[in-house]
Amino acid sequence: MTIAVKATTAGVLAAFVCAGLITPQAASADSPSSGVGTLSAQEVGAAKAANDDRSDRSKDGWGGRSATAAELKSKDAYMAAHQPKTSTLATSKMLANTHQGQWYNNYCGPATLVMALGMRGIWNYDQGTFASWIGITPNNGGTGVDQMGKQLNDEAGGFPYVRVDLPYTPTGADVAAFKNRLIGDTDANASLVGNAMEVHNGPHLVGHPNNQSTIYHWFPFQGYDGDWAAYLDSATTVWSSVPSRSGMPDSTLVTIMGGRGYNW
Repeated sequence: MTIAVKATTAGVLAAFVCAGLITPQAASADSPSSGVGTLSAQEVGAAKAANDDRSDRSKDGWGGRSATAAELKSKDAYMAAHQPKTSTLATSKMLANTHQGQWYNNYCGPATLVMALGMRGIWNYDQGTFASWIGITPNNGGTGVDQMGKQLNDEAGGFPYVRVDLPYTPTGADVAAFKNRLIGDTDANASLVGNAMEVHNGPHLVGHPNNQSTIYHWFPFQGYDGDWAAYLDSATTVWSSVPSRSGMPDSTLVTIMGGRGYNW
């Protein structure tokens, strides 16, 4: 399997290795080596726009809609009311490591639900149960945006999730908003859930192959450390090159989620 490690400096990568957030691996010859790979951010966005098909239910993240202004305002109000009462704001926080490998190639959605809810201490259902509720079967069908949002809101013990769509070429404002939302969710002991769209020669999650075809993938965030984010990846059972836990700069992760988005 080829490996795509993105946008790391030796010092920051070494820190994440020491913290146990990254399994050190070498990029292969056909993996983009840094930043957004061999494509510019605009080229990544154009490639995503050309290949995206939100009506294809075989892909993860199909269909759905972004939250309305009223829904975002309601979530903001919830977060303000439940903000931790501390005198010193933390610069990093990690939730529990609840990693699970996905049972089948198309079960990243159910696996993400189990891991994300597990970070809240909720272990009511397994991947098979979530798959049946989502409406997918082994190696057949992908988890749609609305299905992910419904299951998160039904099972997260009252913590509200809203969907945030990202443009194909995210802006600095998109990165800043993601960082603040990740910090807010993590501080509330909830996992923000991401939806990757990885195009050939663009940025990939650690260990994901640089395929000619676009990769769509759900994954839960475990926490933050400054401008970096930690996440868990169920694709360990799909590609042997994928570590269970990894960390990347917020800007790279937002680019990876561009054209899809995240559940906050």
